Amino acid sequence: MLIRVVRHGESEGNRASTLQGCRVDAPLSAKGQKQAEALAIRLAGENIDYVLASPMKRALHTARIIEAPHGLGVDVDPLLVEFNWGDWTGQPLDDEMERRVSNLRERWRAGDTNVAPPGGETPQIAAKRVEETLGKLIESGTKAPLVVAHGRFNRILITLLLGRELSCMDEVRQRNGSLSVLEWDGSGPASLVMVDDISHFDDALARPAGRIDSLLR
Repeated sequence: MLIRVVRHGESEGNRASTLQGCRVDAPLSAKGQKQAEALAIRLAGENIDYVLASPMKRALHTARIIEAPHGLGVDVDPLLVEFNWGDWTGQPLDDEMERRVSNLRERWRAGDTNVAPPGGETPQIAAKRVEETLGKLIESGTKAPLVVAHGRFNRILITLLLGRELSCMDEVRQRNGSLSVLEWDGSGPASLVMVDDISHFDDALARPAGRIDSLLR
């Protein structure tokens, strides 16, 4: 199985440097739509036989743009929604919020992945959603799926596919509109072909959206 993993294009929430998670359903920004269109051009000639996407506007719109040249339709699955940041959802990524998120990520990197933001979910809970998603890919019989989801979800997905500990998830960068590709036999660790590739962007499309890219990369 050759799995293509895409993070949605820039959303209005990304542009405003807001912590979105699964509770803020922001649409793509104009730049985010152009990012999705650039990726669609790149993948138009590729062998893709199945498209699975988060139902959130920013991911679903991205998936539909990329899928259009293939005529496959998009299978929408709520398991692929973004990480639940709980009470921090919708907050601007100012100095104080950056400190809170950074402190939490330090605990995750130290192996304490059963800790959640206030009112949110833990990486371990999110990982269960990822595992169900991988099971769905196996059951579908797909050989070349495209998965369109979110930054934190994709980090966990790629980390688990590689057979690594969940505490390593922050080593996987996921910029808006990026493409990651893995080869997987459905059982053991996958082989990484590329990660967080944005070579389909010009300089303007590649420019990060404020603090959110540096904080959550």
